[in-house]
Amino acid sequence: MYLPIDHATEVPLYQQVVDGVKALVDDGRLPANTRVPSSRQLAEELDLSRKTVLTAYQILIADHYLETRPQAGTFVVDRSALKEVQTGTPATPPPVVDSSLFDWSPFAVPNTFFALPRQRVATDHALDVINLISATPDPHLFPFDRIKQIAQTMVWNPKDYFFTYGHAQGYQPLVEHLEQRMALEGVAMAPGQNDIVLVTGFQKGLHLLIDLLAQPGDVFAVEQPTYASILNLLMARRLDYVGIPMDREGMRLDRLEAALKQQQIRAIITIPTCHNPTGTTMSLERREQLLALAGQYQVPVIEDDYALDLRFDGPRLPSLKALDQSGLVLHIGSFSKVFLPGLRLGWITAPSPAALELVRLKRAVDQSDSYFLQAFQHEFIKRGYYDQHVRLVTRTYQSRRDALIEGLAHYLPPGIGFSRPQGGLSLWVDLPAPWQSLPVYHLAREEGVEIGVAPFFMPGKSDTSGFRLAYSLHSEASLKEAARRLGQALTRLSDDPTLYEHYAATWPHL
Repeated sequence: MYLPIDHATEVPLYQQVVDGVKALVDDGRLPANTRVPSSRQLAEELDLSRKTVLTAYQILIADHYLETRPQAGTFVVDRSALKEVQTGTPATPPPVVDSSLFDWSPFAVPNTFFALPRQRVATDHALDVINLISATPDPHLFPFDRIKQIAQTMVWNPKDYFFTYGHAQGYQPLVEHLEQRMALEGVAMAPGQNDIVLVTGFQKGLHLLIDLLAQPGDVFAVEQPTYASILNLLMARRLDYVGIPMDREGMRLDRLEAALKQQQIRAIITIPTCHNPTGTTMSLERREQLLALAGQYQVPVIEDDYALDLRFDGPRLPSLKALDQSGLVLHIGSFSKVFLPGLRLGWITAPSPAALELVRLKRAVDQSDSYFLQAFQHEFIKRGYYDQHVRLVTRTYQSRRDALIEGLAHYLPPGIGFSRPQGGLSLWVDLPAPWQSLPVYHLAREEGVEIGVAPFFMPGKSDTSGFRLAYSLHSEASLKEAARRLGQALTRLSDDPTLYEHYAATWPHL
């Protein structure tokens, strides 16, 4: 088998073998099921080391160009079936089937405003658009040197329990750390009171709780607006929900009680601290009243405490779980908004009887999570790196929040307000009625800034007079420039009432 090998080029020798074999297969000079030379034979033919050829063959096998057949040798793979995957064109005409294809449309998941839009490509706008849509951690702050240090240590000194099925509750050292952490937060963690269950992020934790609680016909109470992924999950599970309006102290309890009287509410889902998307922090009095109301109607409360490590200033109020005296709060914490969202690590703090059922349910659903990732997270915490990282990101996000607030205060026209969150990754802008967020989105984008429109966060996916601005991904200078552009767009609307009507008629959607 002739392959051109150039010892003078910078391309590695094994890669030249890989590229040469692929070229022979792709153009048909090596047909399917052809036996190729052994690694020893090809190494002698090409004057290469056998290790070089073995490396190339391993890559070609992984890329589905070659396959090893026991007691027979190495052969070219029949890749005709892959043409359909790669090009979308069937390798052979599909067979004629008398019956129609199965109809999957009854199983479609509602997906209106299901995901936040990606920032549009730069070529469709003269300005570099500043995207204030995504409230996610800044990857530039990830501590990659320390991440590599710990990961290398774990890979070079692997433990068997990293890669076997673990206990569904999670990696015990991390469970014990979180038990201590929650105890310091004021949660009763003595045996038989509350327990920790590790989960793969907030969304999986919420899904697990809904699996535990939901019965046919149940309705969940959610804040209005609320975190988009809460609505997405309820919609995907085809569960009903009722939106409870908010004010500056959090969820309005008069409206919640009215809902509790009118229908069977299975659970109340709330984000009491640095609410996403509004930035509101529920007052202590409102927290106590909410728990009293939930106890009166015997309705569990699911607390999303994503901002546990993302508080900048203001009084550090106890979580609902810390205030819970009746064993009805199910608390979800997460590392995703502070550390590495791709690790997908979070935890549920639940009353011990509920935690036991969660572990049983979790074992039935996915056996166990990745002990390797949980052990990595614990090692990062144990070395003190996590606390140092939290201090860095909270200082950074606080500075960015302050820059955006300063810019909005300076540039927004009169009559437009905004929240001043005590932490988190975003704030909420209130528009004067009858303005709504979708027409404002399109005008703002013309000025070079993108906003998180209300339908992503509103139960029913309806529009309303407000929108979210996320400040976590941009520098202070960019945020002030975004505020200037947004102020310019809203000033144009204020100065010319017909302009809003034009955008409302022209752009009723994204």
